[in-house]
Amino acid sequence: MQNYKIDHLVVGSNCLEEGTYYIENLLDLKLSSIGYHKKMGTHNRVIKLGDLYLEVIAIDPDSKVEIKNTFFGLDKSFVKKKILLKPRLISFVISSTMNISSKFYPHKTYIERNKYKWNFMNPNQNILEKDLFPYSDSFPSIIHWLTPSPLEEMKKNFFKFERLEIELKENQIFYKDHLDSFKLNEKIVYKIRKNADNDVYPKIYGIVKNTKTGNELIIK
Repeated sequence: MQNYKIDHLVVGSNCLEEGTYYIENLLDLKLSSIGYHKKMGTHNRVIKLGDLYLEVIAIDPDSKVEIKNTFFGLDKSFVKKKILLKPRLISFVISSTMNISSKFYPHKTYIERNKYKWNFMNPNQNILEKDLFPYSDSFPSIIHWLTPSPLEEMKKNFFKFERLEIELKENQIFYKDHLDSFKLNEKIVYKIRKNADNDVYPKIYGIVKNTKTGNELIIK
């Protein structure tokens, strides 16, 4: 039987230093040392949030890889100029106990980072209505770990993930239907935007709780 869970939240940034500053100041905690995805031309830092983790990810300016279709569309011009005007929570990743293949996730990419190995499946933008979902990577990607996840080796802290809040337009209900198909145990709250603003991108908010103070913080 296939099991799914939220593996990690993804904060995208045009510059890793800016994304690191955003999260470290929000949580008042230091992130990990830098990890490198040499195949994809990106680098990241991570932090544990209880049963899942958060990564801050950006294009590695020192990478010699010819960047094309990298993680979460970070190499795309419209992502750099419209979505990442500042670091923000752009997506999340769902872990799968087995490799999957579907119209929505037709291809897998083998990735290594130090001792960790996994297959990564990103959403298929060609089956989405571009007017409704111009940024397909706002849909979750799928990860199938071929080694143990790095989560258990991450430094413990007082923060734990509480829920996702996802803001959609009325005609974007397919996003909710898609997530519901995974039958995730994590709490997800949906809000419908009825105002006719120009922001067509689903807005994702990660709510985390400081178990020491009881305070909640919003990663957005």
